[in-house]
Amino acid sequence: MGRFFFRPGEYHVAMPNRAARPLVLMLVLVASAPAAARAQVLRDPDAVASPSSDPSSPVGVRTVRRAQSEFELLHLDSLPRARSGRPAQCDEQVGNVCYWYDEKGPPPPPEPLSIKRARDALISMLDSAAIRAPSDRWAVEQRVRYLADAGRLDSALAAAKECRVGGWWCDILGGFALHLLGRYDAADSAYSHALAQMLPKDRCDWRSIDMLIDDDTRQQYRRFPCGNPERDAFENRAWFFARTLYSLDGNDSRTEHYARKTMEMMLRDAPGVTVTDSQEDDLEMMLRFGWPRAWGVSTTSSSTRSGFSMGMPRRGPERGQVLRDVTSYEPVPAYRYVPPGFVLNNPALSDSSNWRLQLPPVIGRYAPAYAVSLTPLEHQKAMFKRGDTALVVMAYDARVTKQLAGGKLTAALVVAPNEKPADYGKIVHSAPETGVLIARAPWGPLLMSAEVYAPEKRAVARARYGVNPPFAVGTRVTLSDLLFYKPYGTFPGSVEQAAPHAVPTERLRADEKLGVYWESYGTDPNGEKMKVSLTVVREVEESGFLKRQAKALKLVHEATPVIVSVEDLSARGSGTSPRALELDIHTLTKGSYIVQLEIEVAGQYVVRAEHRIEIIAP
Repeated sequence: MGRFFFRPGEYHVAMPNRAARPLVLMLVLVASAPAAARAQVLRDPDAVASPSSDPSSPVGVRTVRRAQSEFELLHLDSLPRARSGRPAQCDEQVGNVCYWYDEKGPPPPPEPLSIKRARDALISMLDSAAIRAPSDRWAVEQRVRYLADAGRLDSALAAAKECRVGGWWCDILGGFALHLLGRYDAADSAYSHALAQMLPKDRCDWRSIDMLIDDDTRQQYRRFPCGNPERDAFENRAWFFARTLYSLDGNDSRTEHYARKTMEMMLRDAPGVTVTDSQEDDLEMMLRFGWPRAWGVSTTSSSTRSGFSMGMPRRGPERGQVLRDVTSYEPVPAYRYVPPGFVLNNPALSDSSNWRLQLPPVIGRYAPAYAVSLTPLEHQKAMFKRGDTALVVMAYDARVTKQLAGGKLTAALVVAPNEKPADYGKIVHSAPETGVLIARAPWGPLLMSAEVYAPEKRAVARARYGVNPPFAVGTRVTLSDLLFYKPYGTFPGSVEQAAPHAVPTERLRADEKLGVYWESYGTDPNGEKMKVSLTVVREVEESGFLKRQAKALKLVHEATPVIVSVEDLSARGSGTSPRALELDIHTLTKGSYIVQLEIEVAGQYVVRAEHRIEIIAP
């Protein structure tokens, strides 16, 4: 069997001629019997035993099981023509399954009205069967599944609430419907309640992230056996940092995984439109990349195309028989699911490139319904110290993100400690297009996620990377980050005074003065001399890499267009000295620059801080 994924979520799978499996994101090669003959066989109850039949089921449920098999065969026979085909190169291979991703391919073909009507008829039968036998797992789960497949999500949730199956099964159906409705907090609670009722073996299987992490991370993960608290902590940490938006209630990345596990059980109980010789490979792909929402078909003659290379039965189709390729489409765009291991182990050391949406290798994908577009956020950040608390300032500009234009915005600044993940931050609903947010968290290495999104537009702008305390070896005095602000007639004496005037971007115009605010920590409360130099030097490109036109942080001052030097005295009565200067940058031409602050403390040593800017216009 081979399976292939094309466009933002398509699989192409070679399929044996037997009951089809749906929603497994694949393209299938099927030696097709005439539709009429197949339907005739299915209608003869003595001629075929449904693969999902159960003698203990109520008579009505057994009838619906047979109808479900008939529907999926009709579904397969009635698929519209696919709009794209398998590329020459696979992105990944699992057994004979080939996967690829093409976000720019044509959209899936619309579903024929005949399939919609047949599904509605099946749902009506499932409604009757589930109401008559609310404790029959098959009837209840398939009712929820096909209502969701039809896009009737509120009805799917109502059906889940009518479930009377014992144990944890009703909870996972409720969690499934809640997740698809975007009620992630409630879905998280429903799945947590289900997991608490499971046997340890089942709970371990449901929680496992083995398929979603890279090889190096998997070696680390597998050191912890099932039930080990360290394994649970590893999984919790992975899902904490995997979230697309840290400011949403609940954990939609985790509930997406559980929804896929729910769909896996539904598919095992009632195969759908496609099925392959290697069921486990198919289900692995579904768990890693999600289940498809649409299908298409293309045909080829066996006289011109062999089935052997695609995993067809070895005897092969007879000459002249028609083979059908079924293409499955998953939701798009789909982003990398779980961050790489080096990010999970030390997120505070990550930079924005480590959070790229398609950072290879892509082990799994997730297409959040609320993030049809996910773009970088234009912003500026700075970190300051308040005793054992970190104060992070973030100014943003959503005006440059066209996908957000005209939408009602939510802006958030969320920071999380490196060692013990927990959310700290500020969330503003009905936020302005430009603004400043301040978050407080325990002092130490942090991961910052700055987020602005428009829910009704399903658009997100995000900046995510590590922020760290100032680093200096063998010095009493350390420096904060530099915070750029727009001069407003006086020098700010605190972060609280400077923050409202913070520029919302690091891309600046040279025809406007630039204010720079910082704080020195550990200064002598009695006052001590401090020589301050604020220097701007061009960042140049050498051998394909951006490097400073200086070595070991010693700037080449004679080549520097802007320098400001002053003699200063530290603040009296405090170990923290807040300071600000203004720079005239009109001499700077378009390009990238490093703004570097150097402070010589009492003539003994020099401490430094720096920040990158880009001049976009003279």
